[in-house]
This record gives sequence, C-alpha cells and structure tokens, in this order.
Amino acid sequence: MDKLVRRTNALIMRIAGGDKNALGKLYELTSGYLLNMARAYVRDRSLAEDVVSETYLKAVRGAGSFDPKGNGLNWLFKIVRNTAFNLNSYENRRRHEDIEAHLDIADVFDAVDDARLDMKELRAVVRTLPREERALLYYRYWEGYTVRELAELTGKPVSTTQDALKRILKKLKNKL
Repeated sequence: MDKLVRRTNALIMRIAGGDKNALGKLYELTSGYLLNMARAYVRDRSLAEDVVSETYLKAVRGAGSFDPKGNGLNWLFKIVRNTAFNLNSYENRRRHEDIEAHLDIADVFDAVDDARLDMKELRAVVRTLPREERALLYYRYWEGYTVRELAELTGKPVSTTQDALKRILKKLKNKL
C-alpha cells in the first residue's frame, strides 16, 4: 500500500477515535489533492473549496464506518465526487429557476446602444418568442453562458442547444 494511503488511513482512524489533531493533519496531507479533484467537477474555485470543506465534514461524521483495510484517499475522493455531483444538481435546479424568473428578455435589450436597431421593434419581436427561446437568448447573450453550460442547464445535447440558438437568431433576423 502506498505511503500516502497508509498515512491517510491512519489519520482517518485517529479521527474515528476522537483525535482532534488528526483532522488538521489529514487536511494538510490531502487538501491539495481534494481541491484539484473538486475543481475538475465544479468550475468555480470557491465552490470547489466548499466541496472540499463539506468533504472533511462528511469524513469526520463517517470516520467510524471507514474500513481501515480500504483506501482512505479513494474514500475521500468518492466523497468529493458525490458532494460535487450533489452541488451541480442543486446549481442546475437553481439556474433553471433563475431562467423562469428572468423570462422577459426584452428588458435586456434596453442596455444595447445600437443606432441601427429600433429598440421598440426588437422588444416587440422578442416578446413574440416562446418562453424557452427568450430564456436561451437571455442566458446566452446577456448572462454570457456558453453553449455547453446552456446544454447542461436544459439537459439537452450541445448540438441541439446550438441549433436552437441559431434557429432563434434566424427567426429574429427574419422578423426584423
């Protein structure tokens, strides 16, 4: 067994036994690895740090059920992965709720200062679009979401989302 794994296992067992100093040592030993893994699952560094913090809380709570013959580092990695997945699910639900709250994309165009466009006409045309299409436009062109992020948000493939955006823009162009 690898030295890092042996040390991790020993520290988890010390935590299970109530050693308050063991958590700090476990953090020093593994936090870099866990943060790197968390950043692979969540894009934002502060969210990744939240995932790591939550991982240590879960590790302390679950230390008594840890099998010392197992791989403590892999055990921590699984906690990171599950915590990140749960966070991503929550974030996707929250974003979807945000879409519902910001469906009147026409207000977004108030910020556009382009003399070639008649803003009243643009607002009127955008308001004729279905809610989903207005939401896609809002999040893509106002909030700056990437097509991949929109695809994750809507649960549709990237190519489908990209095609939908092209179709919406073409529809707007034809109406203008």
